Amino acid sequence: MKDQDLRSALQAVTTVLSPEQTAALDPVIAAENTQGAVAVAPASLVEIAAIFDICNATATPLIPHGGRTGLAGAATASGSEVMLLGTKMPALINVDPVSQTVHVSANTTLADLEASAREHGLTAGIDLAARDTATIGGMLSTNAGGMEAHRNGTMRERVLGLEAVMPNGTILSDLAHVRKCNEGYDVKQLLIGAEGTLGVITSATLQLLPEPPEPSTFLMALPDTAAALGVLRSLHSAAQIQVLRAEAMWNLFAQENAKLQTVNPLKTLPDAPLYVIYEVHVAQGDAEDVVFAALEPHFDSGGILDTLAAQSAQQADDIWMLREDTMSMGTVFPHRAWFDVSVPLAQLDRFVETVETRIAALDEGLQIHVLGHLGDGNLHYSIANNAPISEALHKRIKPAVMDGLKDIGGSFSAEHGIGVEKRDALKKYGDAGKLTLNRMIKQLFDPNNICNPGKVL
Repeated sequence: MKDQDLRSALQAVTTVLSPEQTAALDPVIAAENTQGAVAVAPASLVEIAAIFDICNATATPLIPHGGRTGLAGAATASGSEVMLLGTKMPALINVDPVSQTVHVSANTTLADLEASAREHGLTAGIDLAARDTATIGGMLSTNAGGMEAHRNGTMRERVLGLEAVMPNGTILSDLAHVRKCNEGYDVKQLLIGAEGTLGVITSATLQLLPEPPEPSTFLMALPDTAAALGVLRSLHSAAQIQVLRAEAMWNLFAQENAKLQTVNPLKTLPDAPLYVIYEVHVAQGDAEDVVFAALEPHFDSGGILDTLAAQSAQQADDIWMLREDTMSMGTVFPHRAWFDVSVPLAQLDRFVETVETRIAALDEGLQIHVLGHLGDGNLHYSIANNAPISEALHKRIKPAVMDGLKDIGGSFSAEHGIGVEKRDALKKYGDAGKLTLNRMIKQLFDPNNICNPGKVL
């Protein structure tokens, strides 16, 4: 079908953006995110079903869009696709403070959900640096994790119910508000993490949590991850301390990123192999006194080299900016290969050392920037080069980071999904039986392969 015929068919059932409006869409992460043939903005489930009818009849691929903050290419287009935007769908954030649940539309940003939850002393229990842009639908589709997953789980664990439109037009309305709900196959779990390849998520019911009181923030210089995990265990063991976040930054990333910040939190700390931000809530007493008392053995043994305790909300923000502002690094190091892996905690030091050795053997000019979520072993690697990274070099860097992860119980894909970037890795490192079942599910749900084709599988 010609683009104009497709546009005319879609205009009969839904709102279609003009070419000028489509061109003005913000791709956010990658220019390819907005290069489909036409963009539509349905206002109801019925309109989405009608769009699917047209796409099925014309063999036109459909790509669901969220906030376009995904890093694996799940929203990319090649020029022939219909891009489905959630901007005109009803905006819902209905908080039930008694049950501590929320019915929220997929087009809601995480920041807006958090703001509404906080009005009732609650929180979504998940947080990302892209909170102002990332949508709940996108986070569900990629099974987002973030900085609080070590204690609250990923999006999969936050979901009670889900509403979606399937590729054949079937509407799934499984919007339970209770945790215990055994009613046959749990279809919603198949959609979570499917990256829009099995249907379009439109809303969800999520379990909220009580919002922790004002936290205290500590930036610590440490000799290695074994010491960092020892600190984490001691904080967990202290009766008055609740660990909210533990974010690790290896030396080169921390030092290079500190140069780009308005305020450098590292200036009072020694040059150390590892820096970790521990955010905690202390139930009673002076937070600094309680934390330092719990960690006294680590100071005495050299397990903690030095600590910066935030004395104000602004200083805490400055510390967190060191961890969250990863985009500035991209301007200084534009030629990078990035990876998102999960490593069993006991293997962290050995894994980091192994990757460093492998990368150095490839090219001593490559810089390794590492940061991650200490509590669950999720590391974000950026391998930077002075010149563009050729396809041949990229193919050599990948196994340097990914080889052996499966053998130690880790994963080559932690929290950013597969998209198009990691399809080859999924074939190489994924379980063959699981992949076979995934393909069977895709064929059952989307026999015409119109729903975000070329992604994941």
